[in-house]
Formats: sequence, structure tokens, C-alpha cells
Amino acid sequence: MIRSGEPAFIHKKIDNGNKNKLQDADSPIHSWYQFVLGYPPHLVQYYLSKFDIQPSQIVLDPFAGTGTTPVECMKYGIRNYGIEANRMAFFASKVKTNLALEPSELTEALDFISQSAISSFKKHHISDICPLIPAIKSQMRPITLEEIPILIPEQLKIIPAGFISEKPLHKVLILKAIIEKIEDENIRDFFTLSLATLIVKRAGNIGFGPEIYRKKAKLDIDALDFFISNSNRMIQDLEKFKNGRSVTTIIQGDSRSVNDCLSPQLKGKIDCIITSPPYPNEKDYTRSTRLESVLLGFIQDKKDLRSMKENLLRSNSRNIFYKDKDCENVKNFINIENIANEIEEKRIRMNKDSGFEKLYHKIVRHYFGGMYLHLKTLKPFLSPNAKLAYVVGDQMSFFQTHIPTADLLGEVAESLGYKVCEIELWRTRHASATSRSIDENVLILENQ
Repeated sequence: MIRSGEPAFIHKKIDNGNKNKLQDADSPIHSWYQFVLGYPPHLVQYYLSKFDIQPSQIVLDPFAGTGTTPVECMKYGIRNYGIEANRMAFFASKVKTNLALEPSELTEALDFISQSAISSFKKHHISDICPLIPAIKSQMRPITLEEIPILIPEQLKIIPAGFISEKPLHKVLILKAIIEKIEDENIRDFFTLSLATLIVKRAGNIGFGPEIYRKKAKLDIDALDFFISNSNRMIQDLEKFKNGRSVTTIIQGDSRSVNDCLSPQLKGKIDCIITSPPYPNEKDYTRSTRLESVLLGFIQDKKDLRSMKENLLRSNSRNIFYKDKDCENVKNFINIENIANEIEEKRIRMNKDSGFEKLYHKIVRHYFGGMYLHLKTLKPFLSPNAKLAYVVGDQMSFFQTHIPTADLLGEVAESLGYKVCEIELWRTRHASATSRSIDENVLILENQ
């Protein structure tokens, strides 16, 4: 297996500490809503160039997240597809790749939202900085909400304690209720995504480091000023691409069953994969988007949350279920078995008996078993000699046991008839559990 150093253009232009950060030049559309654990647009640019992908070809991101690969392909006019199981991330990808929006109609709708919010805040004696809004001729008459919307008890139970305070919550729910009055679904979705950014960046008592954590409570916020400013920035971004064409299709689905997500008409036609699946660690990816997912109505209760988790690749102890059988696909892979056994032996030796710790060895088996299913069901859709780039990080989350993710995934891919071309170093990361640096790599495959 060929290993190479850092891609030259990345090494020269971007230092290791900034490799995973959004560059200013790439911010339009990408910055509308971001997943903190995602990868940046310049990585997509590099592999589109490396694989010499043309607009006549088709790109798929089977773990689309908040749309980094789809958005970048859209900017280049390359037809592309994305698959995502996390409902909030799926929604963000769908909105960010929708060019069928008229900026003037968005400006008119923003005026409706703003005037309605000012009126509703005033009625309910809610103080907020109300920016000066230029008069716009609009057929949408502002409304005043008679009551402040509330969350149902089942929703409150799945929001981690202290993630949002009462006054910011009221403002978010008022804005959401006003946005829902807009008849055009595309316009409604556009402003719902802007509201998601307000929740994450302003309303919530949350931070990312990179995992989500609770910060000091914000008793109140200036919601409307942020919302208007952010929405206007999004509209301005859209202006830059208004002559572009919609070349993206985002599908909500489970990438372990690609055949259930894509049309049979796409078999043999996908030329390139650029993606980053979850890593085998203890990060609950649904928790990072939990607050906005609940406030915006994508998750209603614990049953709903579990249903979404069941469609995710198994990568942490919070989404392992007793009926899971993904592990059976890799029981004959010696290196995977050895690592899983080592983790379980360490647990027993260290007398670690929590329910979550007892699942650690299963995570490894289910993770690679799920990736086996993904690569197996993906293969019929790939064109001959299609190129694939998987951003995957080595891990040491489970009792400091080293998991060489790219190497093991390469073994799985080879067993299914893929050619492992190389493993390219993307960056080094600091492992908080061990105070050691570990590699984040790009596994490059070719369909054979």
C-alpha cells in the first residue's frame, strides 16, 4: 500500500493548524451552516483536480454532511449527488445546493419576517434590537403572533440541559413560527437554515472544541439583528451564483445501503467519490446538531432520535443497538478482529464495567462491517476506473488502542475488488485522550 506525504498545494499554502478550516475565499454558501467536524472546500478542490473530474462526469458524496462536496461541485457545474442520514445535515445540504431561488423574492420575504418579528416581540413585551429596515413594496402583509410558541415536553427531554436559555428560546420559536407562514417551501427552507445558524452561533449556550459543550448561559440575545444580517449575507452569496444551474440531488438515507438511496439508472455512471464517513470513536454526531434539530422540528422525541440513529453508520456507543449485525461482515478480517479483541482485553484488565465501555469492541466491528456494506452496495453504481477519496482519521479513543482506520478500510475495500492506490496524509491531529498526534488520511481507491 503506497503512502504519500501531504498534497503539495496544501503543504505550501495552508499550515497544519488551519488545514481543516474554511478559507475566506471559499466562504460563500459553505458558511451558511457548517458541521464543525467536517472537512474544508479546498480538500474537495484538490481531489477534483487530482482526479481530473469534468462537468460531464458525476460525483457522489455518500456521507454528505452539510454539503461540502456537493456545494463545491455545484460551484464548478459538476453534476453530483449526496446521501445523508442526519436530518439537520441533510436539510442544510439540500438548501445550500438549491439555486432555484430569486434574490428579490428572498428580500421581500425577509422584510415580512422582520416586520412580523418586530410586531410579535412588541406584543409580548420582548426586548430586542430592531435594526432600521428599508421600506420594501411587498404583497406579504406582516403578522403578529397571538401567543409565544412552546416546545412539547418530549422535545425538551432530548435537548441537553442548559443548551439554551428561556428568552433566546422564545425569540427562536417566534421566528420559526413566522417563517412557517411563508407558502413557498424553498423560501421557507432558506430562512429556516438562517435560523439554524442563529441558534448555533448566537442563541444557544454552546461551543465546539471540537465536540459540543455547554457554555455560560446567555440570559438574552439580540436575535433579529443577527438574523437579518446573516440572511442578507446568504442572499448576497446567492446573487453570485444566480446564473448557475442546479446540478445537485441530495438524498436522505443510509449509506450502508447505497442501492436503496440511488436510482438504478445511475448504475455504472458515478465517476468520483469525495467523502468523509464518521470515524470509529466516541463522538455522538447527533449531539452536535441536537439543539437546532429539535428547535426546528427535525426531531420530536426520543423515539424519533433513535430512528435517525439507526440509519447512521455505527461509530460510537450511543448508536449501537442489540439487533445490529454489521459486525458479521468483517469477522474474517484478522486485523480488525485483533484490534477489537485488544480493546476488550484492556477493558477487562482495567476493570472498566460501564455499559458504554463494554460496547467499545463492538463499535470497531460494526463500524468496519458497516463500511463493508457501504462499499459493497456502492460498487455497482461506479463507472469503470472511478476514483474514490475517503477522508478518515486514525483513532485512539478506546483505552488508547490505535485504530489505523485508512489501512483497515483499505483491506475491506480490497476484499470487494477495489484497488488501493495510496494513502495520502491530510493532516495530523492532537488526540486529547493520549496527548499524542495521530494522522488523518485520505484513502484513495479505484474501482476495478
